[in-house]
Amino acid sequence: MSTQFAMDTSNRINHVSETERGLSCNCSCIVCGERMVAKKGGEREHHFAHESNKIACVVNHETLLHQFAKRVIQEAGGLNVPSVLHQQLSQQLKLSSVNPTWLMLERIEVEKQLGEIIPDLIGYSGDTQVLIEVAYSSFVDSEKQAKLDQLGLWALEIDLREFHPENFDPDKAKEATVNGVDLKKWLVSEDIVVEQKPRYVEEVVTINGIWVSLRELPFGGLAIKVIAYNPEVNAIVKAIAKRYYGRWRNDYKNWIVENRWLQNAKNDLKAVADQG
Repeated sequence: MSTQFAMDTSNRINHVSETERGLSCNCSCIVCGERMVAKKGGEREHHFAHESNKIACVVNHETLLHQFAKRVIQEAGGLNVPSVLHQQLSQQLKLSSVNPTWLMLERIEVEKQLGEIIPDLIGYSGDTQVLIEVAYSSFVDSEKQAKLDQLGLWALEIDLREFHPENFDPDKAKEATVNGVDLKKWLVSEDIVVEQKPRYVEEVVTINGIWVSLRELPFGGLAIKVIAYNPEVNAIVKAIAKRYYGRWRNDYKNWIVENRWLQNAKNDLKAVADQG
């Protein structure tokens, strides 16, 4: 694995396919610093070898991907990120809630300690930190997600598991890391996801002096609730809800009408509401 990548004289990580043949690659071992030879013969897969011909140093491929991702994002000046529903994240980083957005990053740090975690990369968009997890064999689990949430920082995971060391294509890996969005996701815990869903639309009408809440649910449908118990108003609301196949939710003490009947139910309730 370790012989697929090496560092050039400017400490830029290179895949062997990106370098000149032999010592002209001007590269050194990422682990021990010895000068490397780029071997690009016709019989074996191209690889780096130590000039001394010693046994290759061992380094985890996932660690190499962290370095490679840092390089290509830094050289691109940022990366494309998926759309995001979280309003604060969207506003702070100027991201779209509908389409992918180009996120400009002025600089990137690799594996810097933050509290109890060491993110793979930390990007800086102005004064805002964005944590980037480059996943190959290990992905963010619930325990690490909780630690990310405690930090209160935005985090993005890039799934690069398909880029194996044996057939690594730097151009395709760069495209996936920088421009693609299909292999990326924002790391947001379940409770935050619930908070970031679109807010509901609510109207209140008065029937016989009693408030009735008409609340459009985030995923479609209408919740109808009589705010204060009144047998006559309850009967009116029940009749209209059942007219449109509404179902009673005893836990919330309201009627739920499906989205396709939403406007009909609202119109009928408004028609019997107090005027003025």
